[in-house]
Order: sequence, then structure tokens, then C-alpha cells
Amino acid sequence: MKMNLKSKFRGSLLGTGIGDSLGRTLESCRMVEQEKVKKLAEESETLRYTDDTQQMISLAESLVEKKGFDGEHFAERLVENFDPMRGYGPGSSQVIRNLEKGNDWDKPAQRLFGGEGSYGNGSSMRVAPAGLFCYDNLENLRTFVRDCSRVTHSHRLGIEGAILQSASVALATRKETSKKLDSRGFLEELFGFIKEKEFIDKLEKIKKLLSQNSSRKKVIQTLGNGVEAFNSVPTAVYSFLSHPEDFADAVTFAISLGGDADTIGAMTGAAAGAYHGEGKIPSDWKRKLEDREKLVGLADQLAKFKS
Repeated sequence: MKMNLKSKFRGSLLGTGIGDSLGRTLESCRMVEQEKVKKLAEESETLRYTDDTQQMISLAESLVEKKGFDGEHFAERLVENFDPMRGYGPGSSQVIRNLEKGNDWDKPAQRLFGGEGSYGNGSSMRVAPAGLFCYDNLENLRTFVRDCSRVTHSHRLGIEGAILQSASVALATRKETSKKLDSRGFLEELFGFIKEKEFIDKLEKIKKLLSQNSSRKKVIQTLGNGVEAFNSVPTAVYSFLSHPEDFADAVTFAISLGGDADTIGAMTGAAAGAYHGEGKIPSDWKRKLEDREKLVGLADQLAKFKS
């Protein structure tokens, strides 16, 4: 696995950006055919990402510079990289603007939604670098990712979504691509990271869906495709595990479900990219991706910590 670790790290960050960028124009749309998503990729001159990838870049930059999690520094990176034109959600925008005013990094998120914080997928979408960072230290993944999440998302379900997503990336990084991925075995491993009932229930539903030839409509009805962490992270997990042999099929399936297509696409791309590595991502998609070299550079720096 050490031989292809750099490729897997690159695959995860590039996969995040590609899934995000391809899903951007289909966000809030209804279900579409996968071929439409592939055609969109072919016809696009540039794949431009949203705040999903922008925040992921902020986390990767902070982990690289601090060689681990530093809440104050990560908050600074979020503020420095903040670009409202990327489509930030209202909760994240409010938190970042409060951080810009000098608030302590762990305070603004707690004030959202009556003091409970957000249970949206805003921390899940950006968490791939944390999954990569913890791929060889799984026992500390929950604590590490909880801290990465609570800068903007302090609700237990928002945090749990980030934990599930990062665990998917970490486990995918550990898997050898020379062997066929055991999707059901992978799912059983994920159960070991999850404590919140809402997510345990969704993982049980994924298990049933994987045992059937489920329609996309059934997947949406069962797992959801919304902005809530529990209605999107499990959907990304299913998209990856139901299409384990091909990066493009997994990502285009995720985006074809509609709803929060950019984020579900980004999360699927992060896990599928971590499993397959950069070499299995379509070359044309990589070539068109905005800031591709920056993402590759960050992935390589993260991989150095694990070499």
C-alpha cells in the first residue's frame, strides 16, 4: 500500500474537486440520467468547484502547515479563503464572518440554530484530508474529526456525518485495489466508527440496498439526497459501495440522484478516489479541474507525513 499511497491521496482530493464541480450545475435538480452527467463533463471547458472544495483546501492547508489539527489556524484558513461566490451555505457563512471578527474558533458554530449547531453536511463535504491524515491511526479518527467539524458544525449529527465520511475515506485508502472491494465487508467496518442511531439506521438501510438491485428512486427514498448530514453522507457511501469498480460510475451515479448533487458528488469522489487512486480518474476530467496542481501539491504534502 505504501507504493500507491501518493496516488490514493491525490485521488481523494482530486475526486472531491471533480465530484463537486460536476455536481455544481445540477444542485437542487431532480434525478437525471448518468449519461447526462458524463456528457456535462465532456462538454465543460473547465470544472469549477464550489465551497465544498474550497473548504477542503483550507483544511488540507492547515493540516499540512501545522502537521495536525489546530483549530485557530484552520479558522484562519477558512477566513482567508472565504469567497461568497463559491456558494457557501448560510450557516457556514455566518460562522466564518464571526471568525473574521476575532471570535474564538470553537464558539460561533455553537450559537447556530438555538445553540445546538448545524447538522448539515458542511463539515462532511470537506473532511477528506482528515480521513487521509488518520488512515493509519483509526483509533483516534473520531476525536480528530470531531475537532475538524466543530469549527463550523457542532451538532452531534453534523459531527457524526463528518466521522462517517472521513472513515469511508480512511478505509478506502487502506484497501488494495489489486483485490476486488468487498462492499459489504467495508460497510461492516464502517459500523465500528458510528455511534449515533440515525446513522446506524442508515447504514442498516445501505446493507439492504446493496443486497438488492435497487432503483435510484428507491435509493433517494431510503437514504435521501438533502443537505442534512444524515440525508447525504450515507447516500455518498452507498454510491461508492454500489459502484466499487469504477470511479466515474460511482461519481456520476451520486450526482444523478439530484438534490445536493455537488456535495454528494464530492463525498463520493473523495472515497472512490482514495480507493482507486488518481490513475483511475478520467484524464480529461483531471485536466479540466480548476486548481488541479494545487490539489495535487496538497495531497503530496499530506502523503509525506505517512511515508
